[in-house]
Amino acid sequence: MQKKNVYFVSSLIMAIWFALTSSFWVYYVNIMLSFPFGILSLILWSKGRKIDDRTDRYKAITIILIIGVAVSLVMLVSLWFTN
Repeated sequence: MQKKNVYFVSSLIMAIWFALTSSFWVYYVNIMLSFPFGILSLILWSKGRKIDDRTDRYKAITIILIIGVAVSLVMLVSLWFTN
């Protein structure tokens, strides 16, 4: 398996995990459970984009990471205002 495909698939899986768990702000477990995967996905996304000639396939990862950050921020602000 090529290195660029490993970067892409790993980054995609971690971005999906980040988006699915980004709303877990109970006792700030999000910082330990979700954000490390989001940051690692962003690093792999960056490395993969640099060496891959098909950069258009990385748009899905970008969208998933943006959705994860947006959900995380909305949940954090809503918890601050309700507590």
